[in-house]
Amino acid sequence: MNFADWYTDTVDIWREVDVMDGNLTRKKRQQIYSGIPCRIYQNDSKAVQMEQTAASVRQESKLACDNSVDIRAGDELLVHRGAKIGYEREKIRAFAGDPNYYYEPFGAVKLGLAHQEIRLLQEERVK
Repeated sequence: MNFADWYTDTVDIWREVDVMDGNLTRKKRQQIYSGIPCRIYQNDSKAVQMEQTAASVRQESKLACDNSVDIRAGDELLVHRGAKIGYEREKIRAFAGDPNYYYEPFGAVKLGLAHQEIRLLQEERVK
């Protein structure tokens, strides 16, 4: 299996960058990449949590994409489910954990398996 054929979703990556404001440096969230092929898998769908103040959802999933994509821990990711194959149905907003890189297997028996996996944290208030 070639991972490039396995990617059915796309991701937009947002990162905090330094912006000069006169003599002050402040942080601003800025879009770094858009439309990167990826796939969410091992979706951890937990039930909605009900509290007196608000209902919330907290899920942890994994995202796979090419090793060349620069995703860093803390990046905000907007994943478009099914966008690469024309079935975009939902958008997932999540934050990235540390990436785990997997390179070609020893001897490169099957090419195209190199990828990175990123654990995602999705935490939202229910509308």
